[in-house]
Amino acid sequence: MRSMKSRNSFSILALVTGLFLVFAGNARAAVSLGIDELEKTHFAVLQGKRVGLITNPSGVDSKGRSAIDVLYHGTGFQLVRLFGPEHGIYGKVGAGRSVEDTRDPHTGLRVCSLYGDTRRPTSEMLEGIDTLVYDVQDLGCRSYTFISTLGYVMDEASKRNIEVVVLDRPDPLGGIRIEGPRLDDSVKSFVGLYDIPYVYGLTPGELAQWINVKYLDKPCRLVVVAMHGWTRGMVWEDTGLKWVPTSPNIPTIGAARGYTATGFLGEIGIESGIGSPVPFQVVAGSDWDPAPLVRQFKNLHIPGVRVLPYHYVSEGGRWGGSSYSGVYLQIDPRNSGNLTAISLQAIEILEREIDGFSAFGRTTADERDMFAKVTGQANLRHQLIAGRPVSDIVRSWDAGVVRWSQERLPYLLYGNALPKTSSATGVIAASPGIAP
Repeated sequence: MRSMKSRNSFSILALVTGLFLVFAGNARAAVSLGIDELEKTHFAVLQGKRVGLITNPSGVDSKGRSAIDVLYHGTGFQLVRLFGPEHGIYGKVGAGRSVEDTRDPHTGLRVCSLYGDTRRPTSEMLEGIDTLVYDVQDLGCRSYTFISTLGYVMDEASKRNIEVVVLDRPDPLGGIRIEGPRLDDSVKSFVGLYDIPYVYGLTPGELAQWINVKYLDKPCRLVVVAMHGWTRGMVWEDTGLKWVPTSPNIPTIGAARGYTATGFLGEIGIESGIGSPVPFQVVAGSDWDPAPLVRQFKNLHIPGVRVLPYHYVSEGGRWGGSSYSGVYLQIDPRNSGNLTAISLQAIEILEREIDGFSAFGRTTADERDMFAKVTGQANLRHQLIAGRPVSDIVRSWDAGVVRWSQERLPYLLYGNALPKTSSATGVIAASPGIAP
């Protein structure tokens, strides 16, 4: 979940939109989360066990109680250790920055960082643990690193016969959208670990099933606690759930959708609104004229994406007082456009409309390397430099998307496949042949 350095900005329209999305949600959620279903069973799957919890501030039940609080006060088992992914267990550490081990001041429990000296839980971290519980909200994009943490946790648990319980959560992009390139193995990394489309259309629990069967050399003992009331066609606003920031630069559901649309740009130094009220929903630069950019973006006719001119002045920091302008992409929750294509379309437009602009002309080797890793494509930069039309590049992803639409079918828990479920417990066996 990489991003370029923050530059603060201000926009009244964007601020109102962002705040509306943060607080959107019905008084009573339509969806009962995995953690809610676990509570309803009186923690049946955890009884008699010593538990480690992987979570961050997004790990809350539908009433807003943190997973830490819920499990710490649960009965019949013992929460003994906490683990934090990128940004830390409190979600405050910036993108790509190392997170230190600490101790939770509320429970006194040790907090082990899975984004510091190691990104895999070590034997010492896992000592005395019977079950690892994973409860983290994801974005549904391959480069958002929580799913890499999930895979590493499952891998290390399988080596030690430790059970993994995934408390399922919605895919905020919905369970139908699949788009973007598959992964080139040559650029496999922590920001692109699996050969899946960039937008893969699975919940964390469904993806865990796939990881267990297709990614791990030895499957772990995996249990998914399924949601109740979630269907594949739901967007976040349909769930009735409040959005809790998943990381510092994803404070709203609008930012979560925007991450899919502009996330590639920050890797090569193009402003995407980080630090503004609408992070990942902006394409901007130093004193660009928005008019031709708005016109060119509108000419793309992206279904469900409204394009508006955007101006702001950075506040504080190295670039304090600098003026930036470009476009604001207002993405409808039910849009049907190809969001992953927008970053590349932006590059094509900027190369054409901004005098002297070169997407990769001033990038460092590290930035070019990260662009390849985040996109999952070793040759994408070269294709863009050579002038290959973005429309051709996007079409070249289609075959991989079609294959994935079939490959994922055995792992779907909410429509299109019959889950292995116990209505009495709400607990789903997440891997064929592996008992919960």
